[in-house]
Parts: sequence; structure tokens; C-alpha cells
Amino acid sequence: MSTTFDYSFIKRMGDLTGDGVVVYDMNEKKFLYANENFLNIFDVQHETLTADTNIVLRYVFSEDLDYLKSRSQELFSTGSLNTTEFRLVMPGDVTKHLSCDIMVLEDKNMLTAFVKDVSKTKKHEDFLIKYTAQKDIMLDMLTHNLSGPLQLSKDVITSLQKGYGENNFADVSKLISIMQENTQQCIDIVNDFLREEHFESSQTYVRKTRFDVVDKIKVMINKLKEINKDKNFVLKCEHKKLNINSDAVKFFQIIHNVLSNSIKFTKPNGTIEIEIKETEDSYIISLNDNGIGIPLSMVESIFKDRIMGRTGLKGERSKGMGLSIAHRLTKIMGGEIWFESIENKGTVFYVKLPKE
Repeated sequence: MSTTFDYSFIKRMGDLTGDGVVVYDMNEKKFLYANENFLNIFDVQHETLTADTNIVLRYVFSEDLDYLKSRSQELFSTGSLNTTEFRLVMPGDVTKHLSCDIMVLEDKNMLTAFVKDVSKTKKHEDFLIKYTAQKDIMLDMLTHNLSGPLQLSKDVITSLQKGYGENNFADVSKLISIMQENTQQCIDIVNDFLREEHFESSQTYVRKTRFDVVDKIKVMINKLKEINKDKNFVLKCEHKKLNINSDAVKFFQIIHNVLSNSIKFTKPNGTIEIEIKETEDSYIISLNDNGIGIPLSMVESIFKDRIMGRTGLKGERSKGMGLSIAHRLTKIMGGEIWFESIENKGTVFYVKLPKE
């Protein structure tokens, strides 16, 4: 009988180990033994556990509870379950991660379980995963977002090398001004990433400042007009000013990445229309071009990381990261980005961001 089973050895182990240890009688449906660690893990008193064996299930995460029940058949067919992980959602919304080894004893009438609280290990693993992912994101962003302004500066230098006469000082001065602004943008991007690198949170840092969205986009368009004289840029906005509290550097990266994509796939004399609309708590920027559109084969993956980029109409190389970075940054800033496209007719991207 189960009551004659000598589990004193398990009790001795339970008194020495740092894990939770229990012995359960399946015939009588009660715990015969539970060490102090087990009671602490499940936040239960010994008297309560004796009176109600189901009390240990009160904090088990609902999905994990179903998982544990589904494994019971395996337990009785094999005689043991090793490293079965599940979660407890404790009062105060504190999550515990547990790992459990269970063995069937005494002719399948009794069970013994060894429970480990692996919350710290799990938290460390999650941190490493997030940290590694964040490093990859930062490197991708740094590579892509520096290449844009640097390429623009290269184009400016090429334009200067083509030669401007003595009467073109105004044009030369304008191009040099663009180079200075691009250089400052590169510095801002580098500083932004350095700030993120030293920020303690595993989330990418959002540094909010007050700025005028309309003015920011006007400046961006004026720069792009100087380098892309074969494109028509149109800005529509019912407001002369639209001040918001957001991350100016990330905002620039999002809009610049989407505009750069439109420029690459819009034919000479094509039009890129930027419209700014305001809602009560957000603003929406639509970037509409009459270019070659997005092939159906790329529609599902356009925002995914490291997809094979398309070569631009002028042979511009692409690493396929610009739109995925725009998507990622929009999410980080609490916004949304989506698009509509008709192949060979054009594409419109929508960027929705909160005002605060």
C-alpha cells in the first residue's frame, strides 16, 4: 500500500536541497510531504496544502496548466518527466519560471516531484536574447542610416566636381550647406546609437524633444530636391506648423528611409507627394509616388529584416534594410506603418505616430 512506502530518503533530500520537493499519494489524493522550499515557491502554508491539494494550481499560467495536463499521459507511460517548465503568475503580476522533474513511485501509486525556481536564469536568458537582438538592430540601423547621408554627400561632391562657373556661387554655397547638414545628421545618428548603447533598459531608447513636423519635412524635401532634380516633390498640409513631442532623430530616419525608397523606384519626371494629416492624438504622413510599385512577390516581406533588396532604377544598390528599419523604429515610437501598392502604378506609404 502507498502508506507503507518509506519515503524518508526523499525527505532527507528535501531537507538538504535548495529545490522544492514533494511526495504525493495518488490513491488518497494528498501530499504526504512538502519541504519548506516547495511551500515558499507556491506561496502556500502547510496546513492549507494538506486541506486542499489543488491550491498549488491557483497561480499556474492558464496555458501552462493545459500543457501540464497534456503531459500527464506521458508521465504514466514512461514513469518520469524531466525538466518540465511552466510559469506561475503571482500576486502583483510577478512571474515565476519553474522547472520540474517528476517520478512515479511504488507501483504507480505515488509521485515525487523536484521543483526548481529558474526565474533568474530565465530572466538572464531573455536578457541575452534581447541584448543580442538589440545589437543586431543597432548595427543594421547604423550601417543603413549612415550610408544614406554619406551617399548624399558623395552625390553633392560629384555635382561640385562637374564644375560650376564663377557665377554659380549661390549653387555651390547651397550644396556645401547640404553637406554640412548631412554631416551633422550623421553625428546625430551616431550619438543617438551611443546613447542607446549605454541605456540600461533592453528597449531601444526614445529621446523625446519638441519639434515642428512640417518644418522637418520641408527641410528634408529641400535637400532631396537639390540632388534629385529629375523628381517632383509636393508637400500637402493644412497646417503651417504641427509641433509634436517625439524623437526627432528617429523621425528623420523613418521618413528619410521611406522617401529614399520612393526616389529609387520613381522614374524621371515622376512625382512624390507627401501629405501630413492630424488626428486628436496622432499624425499621419502619407508618402505617395507614381513609380513602378512593389512586386506582388515582395508585398508580404517588405518590412522583414535582411530581405534581398531591389536595385533602384538608376542602379542604386540596396541591402533591403531601409523599410524594415523604418518599420522597427515606428513600432519603437508607438506608431504604425503600412502601405498600398499597385505594380507599375505606384506606392503610398502611411506612417502614423503619436503626438506625445
